[in-house]
Amino acid sequence: MSTRFILVRHGETPASIEGRFAGTTDVPLTDQGQEQVRALARRLRQVRVDAMFVSPLLRCVQTAEPITELTGRKPTLTAEIRECDFGSWENLTGTEIRDEYGDAFRSWIDDQSTAPHGGESWDDLGGRVGGWFTSASERYNGRTVLAVTHGGPIMWLSRHVAQGSSIGIFSFEIDPASVTVVQRRGPFWRIKLLNDTTHLRDPLLTATES
Repeated sequence: MSTRFILVRHGETPASIEGRFAGTTDVPLTDQGQEQVRALARRLRQVRVDAMFVSPLLRCVQTAEPITELTGRKPTLTAEIRECDFGSWENLTGTEIRDEYGDAFRSWIDDQSTAPHGGESWDDLGGRVGGWFTSASERYNGRTVLAVTHGGPIMWLSRHVAQGSSIGIFSFEIDPASVTVVQRRGPFWRIKLLNDTTHLRDPLLTATES
């Protein structure tokens, strides 16, 4: 039997629309985000899930609610899978961060141990997310785990499974209300599905962004 993790990013928020770094900021879902997570829940309705872990931030709790309503699976709030703490960069856009913290922002991209002032580095995030992943893998060996989390943790886990370079973490695009699946077969973890949003729209029919 294989061990499977279904990684769900929360639905759309005002911060995700504006491209803001809302790590620890407790933003709610938009009306569109609420529609997205209802569609997501319908997709997951027939999937056997043995455990559901949910980031305690509001946007993830709201994403988990319709899943619980349709599947009956109760969430376990899990601080280890919350989003990265962006410290002094919280609620700023990428452009604003580059303009105000240019050198620090470049260091954060190039060096996984660099953190925004008062925040976490990618290594910090990976320490807690990776610890949770290892523990849950052992506890739920041969079963299916659903995690309702954020873009950062899913990017880190995807790169971790792919054994990519540090900067390779930015190669993984994770959209709101998307599904990513990693699965262990024998000794190897594999990415079975990445950033899938077909329950919302067909990505091949969506115009590419410039």
